[in-house]
Amino acid sequence: MTPTLVARLPAAVAITALSVLLSGCGPSQPQATSKDYMVVVSRPNHLNIIDAETLEPVNRCDLPAHPAPGTVVMSPDGQIAYTLIGSFGEVYGLDIESCEVVFSANQSQGNERVRSFGSIAISPDGSEIYLHQNPTLIMSDHYQAQPTRMAVFNVNDGLDAKAVRTFPAPRQVTIMKTGDDGTLYLGGPDVYAMDVSTGETRVAIASRSLSNPQYSPRDVLTVWPIGDTSNEFIRMFSVARFNGEPGDMAEASYHWGYERIDLTSGEVSDPIFGPLEVVLFSGQTRPGHPDQMWAVLSHLKQFDVPSQTEVRSLTLDHTYYCINFSTDGNTIYLSGALDDIVAYDADTLEKLGNITLGGDMSMSTPRVIHRPVITSRL
Repeated sequence: MTPTLVARLPAAVAITALSVLLSGCGPSQPQATSKDYMVVVSRPNHLNIIDAETLEPVNRCDLPAHPAPGTVVMSPDGQIAYTLIGSFGEVYGLDIESCEVVFSANQSQGNERVRSFGSIAISPDGSEIYLHQNPTLIMSDHYQAQPTRMAVFNVNDGLDAKAVRTFPAPRQVTIMKTGDDGTLYLGGPDVYAMDVSTGETRVAIASRSLSNPQYSPRDVLTVWPIGDTSNEFIRMFSVARFNGEPGDMAEASYHWGYERIDLTSGEVSDPIFGPLEVVLFSGQTRPGHPDQMWAVLSHLKQFDVPSQTEVRSLTLDHTYYCINFSTDGNTIYLSGALDDIVAYDADTLEKLGNITLGGDMSMSTPRVIHRPVITSRL
């Protein structure tokens, strides 16, 4: 249709025709209405919201307390970031677009000092926050360690919220996740499952309590409740396999394994997935590829779980504590320790880019979420 022909048409029709003509000048693909973002705490006191596809920051909020440990859990709609900070003792919920603080809880009261490690979780409907608490009474000349407990907070209580329920809980819990059915999973000496309505607790995966003469006791190090994009509770363990007599270290071989709960189905697994040759800090399965286990510290390694073999290894510029995936499983994000986040293609291990935050992330736990597009505030 030519501009002359458009001019001969009635006004309303001409406008429509012109719109069709001009539409050909625009992008061939419609603009995305939702995408992946990464939410992560960094020093000195920042909550960073990063476009996970471009590795560009879209917002940065100032946190009202010391950033350690920097464990983040997100509301189901991806709008509110609940951050465990304040030297392991305080929780703040921030709107990631406006930076408004909509929730706060100081766990310490009076002469009782309360700390939580990476042990914060949120209910599937986003209405409750769960904190594993390690309380200590501060006396004039000594400390008194108190029984550990689970504290439940109602997010609608807003600022200066207090626990609405508490239950006795196992000690030495460092990470937690909630299943789709509302079960709360706790990573401690064993992996426990708790009913958050009654406090009833059972062992979901035996770890320290496991007795198998073919293996040494499992060793677990984890303060990073990762695995969101695979909807899993997961933590790695190292173990010695006795290939001769039980306890004979001369004939032992060393292996990595993981303890995993599928948060959709509740299915548990704890396989050996590969040889232990270097130290690794965190790992998760690749979304859509449950037979692939990836882990990181000074190397990025891929393992094939069924064959218990290492598939690929990449030596990194420096250590990274935390591994994450994009929601489609195609991109790997490494973060923690220092101040940069690096992205790799999960199929080719091509480096896709990195972003420097200006302050180190230390032991903070980033979250990758998929949500409506955020207009940059920077």
